[in-house]
Amino acid sequence: MTRLASAPVASFRADGSTLDLVAPHPGEVCVYKMAAALSRINRFNGVPEAGGYSVAQHSVMGTEALLNEGADPLVAVLFQFHDGHEYLLGDWTRPAQDAIAAVIRQQTAEIGPAVAFRNAMARLKDGWDTAIYSALHLPPPSAWKAGQRKLVHAMDTMMLGAEARALFLRGQELYPVDKYRQPKLKGAITPWGPSKAEEAFIKLAARLIGQDRLDTCRLTHLAHIATPAKRR
Repeated sequence: MTRLASAPVASFRADGSTLDLVAPHPGEVCVYKMAAALSRINRFNGVPEAGGYSVAQHSVMGTEALLNEGADPLVAVLFQFHDGHEYLLGDWTRPAQDAIAAVIRQQTAEIGPAVAFRNAMARLKDGWDTAIYSALHLPPPSAWKAGQRKLVHAMDTMMLGAEARALFLRGQELYPVDKYRQPKLKGAITPWGPSKAEEAFIKLAARLIGQDRLDTCRLTHLAHIATPAKRR
C-alpha cells in the first residue's frame, strides 16, 4: 500500500513491538486487538459522569441498530468498522481537531496550514481504513456506494444524538430527538465497561463476516509482525 510520508513514524503494538504509522498495511490488522483497544478508548474524551462509553460499544450498538432497522448486513458491518482506525490513531474528538485548526490559523493568519492539518488527518484515517477493510475482504470507504455511505453516516449522526441524550444531563438541549432521530437500539445506552464491549465487538464481527475470516486475519497479522520490516 502507499506510504503516507517518507520518514517512518513508530507506534507501539499491543505486544510492545512497533509499527510504522504512516505505512498502512492489511497485515497490521487484527480484529481481536482492535476490539480490545476500542473497548478502552472512550468517546467524548471520557467526560460523561455515567462512566466511560467506549468506541467499541458505539460501534456495536450502531451496527445492531442498523440491523434492527432492516439495513443490509453488509452496510451494518461497514458501520461496525468505520471507526476501526481509532485503535491505531486514537479518537481525536471533533472539538479537539477544530481547536487545533483554529490555533494554527490564529498563529499563521492563513487558512492553508489549518487545511493541511485536516487533510493530513483525513489521509491517515483513509489509509488505515483501506488497510482494515481490505484485511477483512470488505470494500473500503472509497469503494462504498452512495447509499451505503449515506446509511453509515446517518447512523453515526443518530448515535451521536442518542449518546448525548443518554450520557449528558443537557444532551436533549443540544441534540433534540426531533433533529437527531432516535435509532432502533437493542438496549439502553449505558456504559458497558471494557470487557463486555470487547466481547460484544468480536461476537458481532464473527456473526456478520464469519469466524473463519476473523481467524484468517489474525493469522495473517501474526505472520506479518513476525517478519522483519526490511523483508516486507
